[in-house]
Amino acid sequence: MIYGPEINNIAKQLGMEHNVSIRVIDQRTGKCVQQHVGHNSATNSMITGIAHYLVGDGILNQGVHMLNECIPRYISLGTMGLHSQDSDENGLPTGIGDSDLGNEELNFISYMEHCPSFGADGYDLNDNNSRRYAGIGPMFPDRPDSTKTIDCELISASFPRSLITFRDIVPETQSELKHTIDVVFSAMISTGGLRQFREDGKDYIYITEAGLWSRKTWESTQTNGDNGLLAGYRIIPPDSDNWDMKVPANRQILKENIIRVGINQVVQIVWKIQLGGLDDFGGLSGRMPIVWNVT
Repeated sequence: MIYGPEINNIAKQLGMEHNVSIRVIDQRTGKCVQQHVGHNSATNSMITGIAHYLVGDGILNQGVHMLNECIPRYISLGTMGLHSQDSDENGLPTGIGDSDLGNEELNFISYMEHCPSFGADGYDLNDNNSRRYAGIGPMFPDRPDSTKTIDCELISASFPRSLITFRDIVPETQSELKHTIDVVFSAMISTGGLRQFREDGKDYIYITEAGLWSRKTWESTQTNGDNGLLAGYRIIPPDSDNWDMKVPANRQILKENIIRVGINQVVQIVWKIQLGGLDDFGGLSGRMPIVWNVT
């Protein structure tokens, strides 16, 4: 079920600068109690490359393989960038960044340095963006210390990545940006699934990242590198004017943007991909629905 705006208006309400929306929905009231919006560039080029296979630009007719491996089917959440799940008296996170650096300013700067890049998979696999783990981290039970919900992807053997249950292809005539075709994905992450990740004595869990995947289950990155990761999104202040973590007010903005999920609350991810229009695809826009027919 899609909460918040009507389904037909989701794409139109997520503009060019806000193509990823993370919402916390209270199940008792059905209302959105927290929302973070931001922009991820990796997804805008992801399907563009795949689409060229469909119009004959692919090598050895690999289109079906590309679609199976590179079309988003699942969404998951992560907690990378936290050294604890502790909170202050206002319910905001205090465990942001690398705790070994000695003060809040340096901790927050380290959090900002571990960011997704603008590559097709959302992360630069060459330098790994200063991260200890690829992507949004290993799944929870495969961390060295699985008693802490930090630096991990929030999935387990009993709770895999969440299936994308809503897709909408918005034609150029209705898209937010001229000469683009917008593809909108949405998935819900249940409160029951997230319950297992809450630490003892805590009735909430902090979320710092989201991932867009082609594969349902996690595999060791030592045996299968990308795990089907298509793009990753990290929560930072949505306005680039507020990215300087030397400024106390900007650190406060980051605290307020990190998602806090409590009891009886679910998370909805709405991810909008803005593709080049008719000129880029050579008239492909009318054929885009073929993407979703691959099994």
